[in-house]
Amino acid sequence: MVGGTLVRMVTISCSCGAASTTRRNPLRGLTVDERAALIRSAFSVHAGFLAVELDGSWHPAHVEPTEACFVLADLDAIDATDGLTGEDARGIRALLEQSHVGGLSLPVEAQVGSVRFRVTPADDFMGYVTYLVHDGPTTLLEVGVPRSEPHVLAELVDLFRSHGRAAVVQVDGLAPRIGLGAAIEGVRRARTASVA
Repeated sequence: MVGGTLVRMVTISCSCGAASTTRRNPLRGLTVDERAALIRSAFSVHAGFLAVELDGSWHPAHVEPTEACFVLADLDAIDATDGLTGEDARGIRALLEQSHVGGLSLPVEAQVGSVRFRVTPADDFMGYVTYLVHDGPTTLLEVGVPRSEPHVLAELVDLFRSHGRAAVVQVDGLAPRIGLGAAIEGVRRARTASVA
């Protein structure tokens, strides 16, 4: 609290490992159109949160940046709509629900009974995504893949419907070694009876 006003902190992190919090909001003062453009081109957007790339002037002050540094700011819907009201704020919040990583849209999550299938941005500087399958509190699958790998969420759902939880868990074990798509295909082939 500063002078009776709540001060919001924005987390700044760099690929070199440096991190800090700052009171500055990189979106504050931007028009609604400028904010919308920044959100559409953001490093990642998911479930009301976004990570935007910043220039070297934002690098955490306690460490000198290098040419290889990649600086990101983690923001939420409150940061993104700071100073906006009404329709402008609603429009920005709606953009924050359109999940993407590096400009590639993420598939919409799916649910089969109690099992939830989703794709989220990975917590990294490489633009990876994480495929997650949860059955209540139990994680059946958690695999990180490059954003360029084809989306296979529908294939995971199909595999679960055809072969159950054990097949998804088997994919979780194989995917780090052979890739998610290959693991799904391999488990599907192994569990499908041969037709003579």
